[in-house]
Amino acid sequence: MKYEFLCKNPDSKKLIVVFGGFASHSSHFSHLKSDKNVILFYDYENFDLNFDFKAFDELFLIAFSMGVCVANRLLKELNFKQKIAINGTNLGIDKSKGIHPTIFKKTLQNFKLEHFKEVLFEECKSLAKDFIFKDEKALKIELEKLFDFALVKQEENLLWDKVYSSKKDEIFPPNALKNAFSKLIFLNEPHFAFFHFKTWDEL
Repeated sequence: MKYEFLCKNPDSKKLIVVFGGFASHSSHFSHLKSDKNVILFYDYENFDLNFDFKAFDELFLIAFSMGVCVANRLLKELNFKQKIAINGTNLGIDKSKGIHPTIFKKTLQNFKLEHFKEVLFEECKSLAKDFIFKDEKALKIELEKLFDFALVKQEENLLWDKVYSSKKDEIFPPNALKNAFSKLIFLNEPHFAFFHFKTWDEL
């Protein structure tokens, strides 16, 4: 797992912790601004979390897609002022509350980056033309690691203050979010819903 600061504000002791989805990269979020510090965790080829959160007084969590599942497992001991999930669930891969294991496995076996981009961004694809992605081989490894991580130990630790669900999501089934959460905020967006916002604080 890698991390990178998306916004650095030395005067602020507040930190927004962003757990990206599969294939996320810092370039995907460069349009979003904040007066707080913002750090992105991404690239789930391993799940080693080496970061000192104690340097900040207030923590906020925003997790996207499979990042919701990863954050649910790795961040359960941290105290967040607010937790926001976007198009993902605590279990990540599940017959009822996640992407069905059979479908995830099929995606892994037949993964093609260009097709993934089509369903990730849909009509917003032109806005993502400069986004950086790893190569297909590395992305397949990341998918394998996420598959194993999600299924090895299924537990629901985090309670989320806000949960966004995209009506046009072709990747994470909206029904899984309905099964996992009692209250959803619906967006008229594809799976990658971040073009809906201009700042991190809007979320």
